[in-house]
Amino acid sequence: MAMTDEKDPLRRLLLDAAEIDRAALAEALAERVGIDTKTGRIALLPGYATLNSRQKALAVVLAAKAAFLLEIRENEAISASELTSSSGLPSGTAGPSLRELNQRGLAAQTKDRAYYVPNARLKAAIEALG
Repeated sequence: MAMTDEKDPLRRLLLDAAEIDRAALAEALAERVGIDTKTGRIALLPGYATLNSRQKALAVVLAAKAAFLLEIRENEAISASELTSSSGLPSGTAGPSLRELNQRGLAAQTKDRAYYVPNARLKAAIEALG
């Protein structure tokens, strides 16, 4: 005898993982970076200064993902040169930081050598941001 959908106690376990990830992403980036509503440009906020170089690179990559999810940006991946101009990190720091994120599995690289955080690694990336 099957239970009707509304009465099934297992329904309490259902959640929208995408919404949870969006909430966690917003919380992780709050006070660190913002996104311009018209251009999708990433703006650095006061909390950004407290991050180390790797975390700064990760925050900008995550902000690009957030802008993409908000449909303000066409692509979630960010090139090393765009990261340098958006993050304030010198290219000699930005490139190695991106490679380290890739090696640690927190970011992946497209065939065009741009970086993004895969959905499956979003939780780990948010945790690494601190």
